[in-house]
Amino acid sequence: MLSHHRAKIIYILLLLALTLPSRLTRIEAAVNIDEPWWVISSSNFYYAVTHRDFENTYFEYHPGVTNMWVISTAMLAYFPEYRGFGQGFFDQRKPFYEEFLRENGKETIELVRYARYIQAGVLALFAIIAFILLSLIVGENLAFLSITLAAISPFFLGHSRLLNMETMGAMFVLVSFLGFHLTHCHSEWRLQRHEESLPQSRRPFVARGATQGDIREATRNRLIYLLLSGAAFGLAQLNKSTSIALLGVVGLMLLVNLFEKEKPLKTKFSAALKTFGIWFGAAALVYFILWPGMWADPARMLREVYGNAFSYAFQGARLDVTEELDPASFSLVNRWDGILLYLRYYVSGTTFVTWLGLIFASVFMFTKGKERLAEQVRSMVGYLALLGVLFILMFGIAQGRNHAHYIMNAFVAFDVIAGIGWGSAIAWARSRWSKLTLVPAAAALILIQIGFGLPYAPYYFTYRNPLTREAATLGYGEGLAEAANYLSQKPDAENIKAYVYNGMGTFSWYFPGETIVLKRANVLNDNFAEIVDDIRRSDYLVLYPITRANHPETEDLLSAFEGGVEPEKTIYIDGLEYIQVYKVTDIPDRVYDALLKEHKP
Repeated sequence: MLSHHRAKIIYILLLLALTLPSRLTRIEAAVNIDEPWWVISSSNFYYAVTHRDFENTYFEYHPGVTNMWVISTAMLAYFPEYRGFGQGFFDQRKPFYEEFLRENGKETIELVRYARYIQAGVLALFAIIAFILLSLIVGENLAFLSITLAAISPFFLGHSRLLNMETMGAMFVLVSFLGFHLTHCHSEWRLQRHEESLPQSRRPFVARGATQGDIREATRNRLIYLLLSGAAFGLAQLNKSTSIALLGVVGLMLLVNLFEKEKPLKTKFSAALKTFGIWFGAAALVYFILWPGMWADPARMLREVYGNAFSYAFQGARLDVTEELDPASFSLVNRWDGILLYLRYYVSGTTFVTWLGLIFASVFMFTKGKERLAEQVRSMVGYLALLGVLFILMFGIAQGRNHAHYIMNAFVAFDVIAGIGWGSAIAWARSRWSKLTLVPAAAALILIQIGFGLPYAPYYFTYRNPLTREAATLGYGEGLAEAANYLSQKPDAENIKAYVYNGMGTFSWYFPGETIVLKRANVLNDNFAEIVDDIRRSDYLVLYPITRANHPETEDLLSAFEGGVEPEKTIYIDGLEYIQVYKVTDIPDRVYDALLKEHKP
């Protein structure tokens, strides 16, 4: 037993050693375009909670409460006096917040740094919990390989370095799924049948620990797994309402239990209701306790969150725009393009390690003979695959959602499955070539997975599979900090005015001078007269051509500069032209004339 626990501890330490350094190195290298919204919202959240204004802790239908607690905790550590100045709430779309912090001797990027450290701790904790739960199903060796491959995959790693809700949400969902699956499968007769079906030669690798003692212990701990699963689902819902897709998998697991022959239907139905009641009750309790808005006006909070979420899914906009929820107007036929879009995102954002692992998992799921995955492992892989598919379908079908990180749950689910596939392949190879050992094979896979992401550091989320045309995520704010650092080296940088496309936070938090934000709305509305005025009153203009394909409305703006003036500085990342920095005094009048021709009076 001592060696069993020692193995878990060693694996946990290895997991932390492999994941934390890459998550913390140059943690301030980039700010994504969503972070300014959540940093300001979280500061408003902190202000509201400290003033007991609980009704004003709702800001977005996600609802992002876990994210706001992380940043609020950072505020408590970095600038606790924030609550005492009487400044009230800041508009998330305007720069007054960072101006306020600077007036009080604080920098927003330092607050972000504190918050990212805290988030890294949360992710590490839930990765450890996921490893422990998964080890009860597939053993420590395979659980370590699976969780590590998921945690260090470039796409997940890149987003986990940002204050991005997706990675925390994916870990909450994974822990909730694993806890419920343990509750679902770890009845005594199921574990006994699982142990008997497993060939002796493969028990140490695939299901080590599934002994009679473990069966009894698992039976005693089913309530703990259930409560942990429910609490994690509550956190997932506080993080992002779209984690509701997990309900479909949980419901299917309960439904499948009703068809088992070992007990009468009435008994099984009663047990299913009791199980769901405890699970959902734990989730609701966590949801209520951790969201102060629920203490003051729960009906409004639930209406705002779920009403707006479903309105966005069915109609592509919030209820304050659509005014009512009308699912009947939604057309599934027209959403196949969305599903294909997310499939392309997934294929582009995953490595060959994951691709091959998924193939191996599929083979060992359906092969016959002793190499076939044990029943309990097959069950978990099947449900986990369904979970990943549901997230792709949900966002592919929903209207108004087109960012790759929305399906982070699918990335994590399939990475875990890939780890199981690789473990099964290694076990198969060991049975034929006895000289092959687990440790070098697993180490090689982990190093290869790390190697795929390293060339993209510190912007790991821009990883692109070599067989695909473009990355799943580009132009998420990466590179603008480099432009800010370039201008910061200028003499008297504090007095420089920079006019920057999408520069709020992504640029301004790094730049000591004045940042004037080139608003995308002005480009969308062809308001080039205002753009020209803002350029003329600035010292430098910073454009972001990497978003050209996704923001076609910028074509008129960018084309006016091409051939008319050379940028003072061009910033490239991964061989792509990201940023153009122009000195305003170098811009000729013909550029302004070209822009004004596009202006709508």
